[in-house]
Amino acid sequence: MKARIGVMPEELIRKRALAIVKGEYIPESGEPKVWFTSMISLAQVLSNDNIALLRMMDAQKPETLTELAELSGRKTSNLSVTLKTLSLRGFVRLEKNGRSIKPVALFTDFDIQVDQKFIELWSKKAA
Repeated sequence: MKARIGVMPEELIRKRALAIVKGEYIPESGEPKVWFTSMISLAQVLSNDNIALLRMMDAQKPETLTELAELSGRKTSNLSVTLKTLSLRGFVRLEKNGRSIKPVALFTDFDIQVDQKFIELWSKKAA
């Protein structure tokens, strides 16, 4: 389960998204699906601890947040915030099961592309 991630300035990400919505640009199959505006913002979400958490979730398959908290040694409140962030970025799915939530890791490996071709392409469109 590998996520392809791109890093490009915010202005260019917006231009790209608008071009896709307008039908002016069709992404190629190998292009990233998740974008970050900097390596710093990427590192904040995909820290070593969070990558280890995703891999633990994939291997252990906890049924609840409480079970994941016990497995990871993290507090449930802290874990809840982390999982919400990872969910918003598309790395985790949070499945409601009655009164509990089952965390599911969608990715455990990451292909990070800081590709000049994307930056050049969208810099021209932004001009």
